[in-house]
Parts: sequence; structure tokens; C-alpha cells
Amino acid sequence: MIEVDFKSRPFRRTRLLSAAVLILLLSTNVLPATALSTPLNVQGVPNFQTASTLTFAAAADAYVEELHPDANNGTLDYLQVENANNRNAEGYIRFTVSGVAGTVQNARLRVYTTANSSTNGPAVYMANNSWTETGIIWNNRPSRTSGVIDNKGAIDKNTWVEYVVTPQVAGNGTYSFVLVGDSSDEIRFSSREGGNPPQLVITFNPSVATPTHTPTRTPTSSGASPTPTRTPTATQPSGPTLTPSRTPTRTPTPGGISPTPTRTNTPGIVPTSASLTFIPIDDASIVSGSASTNYGSATTLLVDTSPLQHFLLKFNVTGVSGRQVTNAKLRLYAVDSSNQGGGFYRVSNNTWQEETVTWSNAPAADATPLASLGSISSGNWYEVNITSLIVGDGSYSLRIISTSSDGADYSSKEGANPPQLVLTLGGSQGPTATPTRTSTPGGPSPTPTRTPTRTLTPSGASPTPTRTPTRTPTSTSGDAILVGAGDISRCDNNNDELTARLLDTISGTVFTAGDNAYSSGTYTEYINCYDPTWGRHKARTKPSPGNHEYNTSGAAGYFQYFNNIPAYYAYNLGSWRIYALNSEIDVSASSPQVVWLQSDLAANPKQCVLAYWHKPRWSSGSNHGSNSGMQTLWQLLYNAGAELVINGHDHEYERFAEMNASGSAVSQGLREIVAGTGGASLYSFSTPLSASQVRNSTTYGVLKLTLRASSYEWQFVPVAGSTFTDSGTSNCH
Repeated sequence: MIEVDFKSRPFRRTRLLSAAVLILLLSTNVLPATALSTPLNVQGVPNFQTASTLTFAAAADAYVEELHPDANNGTLDYLQVENANNRNAEGYIRFTVSGVAGTVQNARLRVYTTANSSTNGPAVYMANNSWTETGIIWNNRPSRTSGVIDNKGAIDKNTWVEYVVTPQVAGNGTYSFVLVGDSSDEIRFSSREGGNPPQLVITFNPSVATPTHTPTRTPTSSGASPTPTRTPTATQPSGPTLTPSRTPTRTPTPGGISPTPTRTNTPGIVPTSASLTFIPIDDASIVSGSASTNYGSATTLLVDTSPLQHFLLKFNVTGVSGRQVTNAKLRLYAVDSSNQGGGFYRVSNNTWQEETVTWSNAPAADATPLASLGSISSGNWYEVNITSLIVGDGSYSLRIISTSSDGADYSSKEGANPPQLVLTLGGSQGPTATPTRTSTPGGPSPTPTRTPTRTLTPSGASPTPTRTPTRTPTSTSGDAILVGAGDISRCDNNNDELTARLLDTISGTVFTAGDNAYSSGTYTEYINCYDPTWGRHKARTKPSPGNHEYNTSGAAGYFQYFNNIPAYYAYNLGSWRIYALNSEIDVSASSPQVVWLQSDLAANPKQCVLAYWHKPRWSSGSNHGSNSGMQTLWQLLYNAGAELVINGHDHEYERFAEMNASGSAVSQGLREIVAGTGGASLYSFSTPLSASQVRNSTTYGVLKLTLRASSYEWQFVPVAGSTFTDSGTSNCH
């Protein structure tokens, strides 16, 4: 017997493992360009058949809608599926399979839910391959070539769903699947442009077995958690564990795929508009007390001081193509709670590999961390900003170190929720440049991403996206779009998803007017509630906080989610100067915020000025009403000749006439619009203020502003099924 005795998590209890079990849990092979290949041949263990597994990322995917029969949705980061009257939506996914050299034992389609749960999940069918990602619409969708292959009952949000498609996958070739709804429960899955692209996992018996000691990643049974398991079956202790792994022998994999040590990402680069998402090519924990032991095949990454444990991450960044990396965030999924998430240090030596790295040979880290995490909770995603590390294409390594004995555990790339590196790109192509799609493993040659131009349909109807090769300006040269609302996301309703769909159809910059994530603005609430809805527009969002953000000390969740954005700031949009202010900190005349605002207004004498913050100076709402504490901001902007103020806080829509410093209507004044209609439950009005012109307390929606060189246009855009709207124009002063 071999005894492994460490502190619990992963070694908090003594584990006795037989040599046979240890042999079964060995390190992974390298990842070829198109798939993960992990042949298994355990010598000396009878009655187990050699097997190999390949994992393919989708080569193309799109969804089609009956309501918008001519709309193509091939470049969005989600696949929508629904079966409700004329709102039917179907999701199409295509895979290119190569490297299968033997009899297929098992084939599973894996898709990840991003929005909404369902009591009756969709069914999967085969379809012919006569469609393209940027050409498929409802009216030309391909015919189904099979009956129902597999079907699902209840499906939860933010989970992997697996369909058994073994009867239809015979070997190498091209396979198209279509997800068709069984109920009116709308559900969304990540597309290949999203954070968790669809996968096709194929297990087969190779014609010629290769005797290497590596694990097979076998998807779990239908409906179960998608955490990869090791075969042959070997009972593992409960809880997160680190499994010692043997240095692999790099031998050719079935099908003649070269086992080059140069890694590609799993499942590959995932372009999402102006961003790229990668998962590690290598990750591993290293343990001081087991200095010569490798843990590269474990499903968890651990950092602790008792025993002393660190972990390493390596990403291979490609596809930046000379563009500026404006933001880089590392995302980790916590599988256990801790009072310290760890410090994140740059590692300049990228020659280490997960199959061979140990405490003894691990590369050293820089002395100063790039970022750090405070307390973490199990079952949540966490982000750290590492923008300073990523300068372009290349390999990047990190070493995560903690000073706490309360160890932190995260999912590894072998786990159910691999780490992610998310890059936001700007640079030479400009803010409206059309990004180039980078092909994923197993996919076709790279093709240009069709950037959608969104056109709103008449009030009450769902907007229909019109696809063109490049973004067409929404209006004349020099115009800009600013769109958003306040009081947005709650996990206990789907109203924020309804308003997020409006943002899906409107280009431009997104603003938030505070109370973005209820009820305390914690980072967990941002990740679980805001991120799946409005968060899909995070890269183009200019937020401001509300009082609910400050229910968490210092609005820590808000600042962490938005990558430590300033508490208040200004930016130019077209010919306009825009101020994102903070009503939840000091706004007295001598406060740093007000002194800064006065100085910036003087230094940037724009003809057209707009500001937004959470608590309104003027409101007819019965829950909060007017807030005299905002008078200093109002007075300063009025004195500067500003045009427009946007607020939230009262959960309704109210538009005022142009007003003076005292709130009375004047011909050349400052207009206020309260748009607390982002998704939180709506309030009601009391006696209207004298300058109030339009009010509505029954409709969710967003405020769309078209900012022109010397004027602006406002339009309240209601969610689908609602008819209230409000629009108009006004000149700048």
C-alpha cells in the first residue's frame, strides 16, 4: 500500500490508495490542434479495454427564430431554444470530427446553459450540413435527418447539459445537430462565441492501442454533473483531491495526430465581438511537502500555507494580431471557501508543463503580485485584473500564492469549470472595427465575423437584427448611441434578461444608473445575477453604482466586477462630454468628486454635456422621490449649461421638462429622465412634480439616446410585449 497523508483539502484526511488505483489516475497527454486525445492502456489490470477520447469544439453554430424568419444569429454568444406559438427558436451546431481511428463507443453533445432554467429541456436531432453560420435563417434552415436522439427534462441555469448522440456518430466526418424546444420555457446555451462553447466528446477503441498511462475524460451520465471522471472506474474519496500523476510518454495518438508538445487551447480561442477567451494549456498544483510529486491531472487547483501549496497557470494567447489589449481578466471558479483567494504573480519562465512540474522544478515568480483576491465562497466565479501582464500573442504563466492557512480551492482545466483568460481588444482597428474570427480546433478556416447592425422594429415587437459584413452607423456621421437603465438585476426574476435582449439589438455604449445587482451588490450577485444578462455587454458598459452596491462595504463587489473602475469618471462620446457620477459618496461642495467635476467641466467646455448617477434630484416616485442631497451636482451642471441628467433609484420611468436650479420648467434648462426600469420590481408614483411631463410605472425597458453634434434624441424602448414608449428631440445649449 502507498500512503498519502496531508492536511485535508486536498490532504486534510489520510488517504490510502492502492498502487492499481494510482496507476489509473495518471497525467494527461498534450492537446492536439483539433481535439483532446487520451489513450488508456493500463498494464496488469485485467478486463479493461483500451480506449481513447477526443473532444471537439463546435466548428459553427447559430440559432434561428420563427418570429424573425429572415434574421441570422450566427455571431451571437448564445443559442436560444424555445417552443411557444410563433416564437419558436432552434439552435444548430456543427462539428468536424477527425482523428477517430477505431470503433466509437460513446459520443456526447455537451452544451452549457447561460440564461434561464427549464422544467422541460429541449430535444436533439440530426440535421443535414447544408448551412453556414452567417447564412442560416428560419426560412432556409436545414431539414432534420433523424428522429429525436436524446431529450432532457429539467435543466438548471449555468450548468453543462449532455446529450447521448452515439447512434449518429460513426467516426470521422461532419455532424450537424439541432436543439428543438419541447416547451415554452425559453433557454439559452453558450455558443462557440461564448465562454463555454459546445463540445462533442467521442470515446472509441483505437485500432492500434498505444500503451501510455493517461486518463480518459469521460462525460458523466445524462443529467449528472459534468465533472470529468477517470476510467477504468476507480472509487475516489469525496471532496476535492490532488491525484499524483506520472510523467507521460509522448507517443503518437490514434489517427496519426502529431503529439507535438506545443499546446493549443481547450477547446480553443473563443471570439466574442471584441474579446477573446482562453482556457489554460497547462495548470497544476505544487506541494512543498511532496516536492517531487506531480499533480497535473487533478481536477482542483489549491493554494495554502499549511501544507505549503501553490498552483501554476499557463495560457497561450493568439489572435490578438497587433490590437491593443485594453483589459485582461483571469476568471477562476471556487470549489471551496476561504478567507483569502491568493496573490497572482507573473512567471517569466514558460517552459514548465503540467505533466512534469513539481515543487522542486517549478519556475520562480516575480516578487510583487499583479493582483490579489480576498475572501471567496464555494460555487462562485471570481475575477482578477491582470491587464499589465498581457501585451500580445505569446505564452503567459502565473503562480498563485497565499499567506493564509485557510486554503483556497479552484476548478482546474480538468474540472467542470476551467479557468478562463478573457481579453478585451481595442487598438489600431478602432472601436467599430470588425473583428476577425479565429478558427476553433476542428473547425474550418477562419472567416470574417459578421458584425450585426441592429434595427429596431415597431413598438411592442421584438427587434430584428440585420446582419451586414461591417457595422453600419446607426445615424449620421458624428452621432453616438448611449443606452441603458438603472435598478437592473435580481436572481429571483427574469426581467433583467428581457431588458438585456433590448441591448442585444442596440449598438453603442451601455450605461447603468446604479443598483445594478441586488440586493447587496456583492461580487457573487454580480456573477450570478448581472453577468448572465447585462453582463454580456460588459465590454461596452460605462457603469455607475447605487445604494445597493454600497450594502457591501465600499461597494467591493461593484469595483471587483468592473475591474476597479474609478468611483466617478468622465469620457467623450461623439461630440459629447459624459459624466458617470457617484451619488453614494460625498457630494458636498468641497468633496473631491464635486471639486473634480467643476474642474473637468471647465477644462472640457463641450457644447453638449450629459451626466448620470443613481439617486435623482427630482422624482415623483412614491418610494423615494426627490433627493435634495443631489442639489450640489444639479446646481453645478445647470450652471455649466449641461443638457441632460439620467438617474434611477425610483423604479419607474419619468421624463421632466428642462428645469432651472430650483426644479422649475424653463426654456433653456437642464432636463432629467429617471429610468429605473432595468429589471427590479416597479414602484408607483405619488403627486407629480410640476415639471414632470411623462410617467410610466408598469413597463420595463431601456432609455436609448442618440447624441448628435448639437442635439440629442431620446427614446424609451419597452421590453417585448409592452407598448409604452416615449421619444423626442432637443437641442444643445
